[in-house]
Amino acid sequence: MDTPIEFHVRGWRGDTREALRDYAFRRLSFAVRRFEHRVRHLTVRLVDENGPRRGVDSRCTITADLAEGGQRFVEATSAWPFTAITLAAGRLSEALRRDADRHAVHRAGPVGTSPYKLDGDKRVS
Repeated sequence: MDTPIEFHVRGWRGDTREALRDYAFRRLSFAVRRFEHRVRHLTVRLVDENGPRRGVDSRCTITADLAEGGQRFVEATSAWPFTAITLAAGRLSEALRRDADRHAVHRAGPVGTSPYKLDGDKRVS
């Protein structure tokens, strides 16, 4: 993937931090592959909010800077940091898909038109 990704991981030890970084890179590569031409830069923040107390405290936020301007922001919270990354990557993929659909050029004619003309009960093309 050629899109630059900036990682901010806070609250985990060094070996876990590298594993989370590698996992996030792999998940985002899958999630953004179709839309790579539209994404200029990604920023991933992974925070363990409660520290060692456990609970639903791993939050992953992803900000995508788009090539045509604008940003898309998604976040996910889970008890496990890898799950939070997976959920956030899925949400980013869905947001980019909706954005692409919104900007798609539809080649169909105006609503209610048909390439066929009706002549009585027979269709004539």
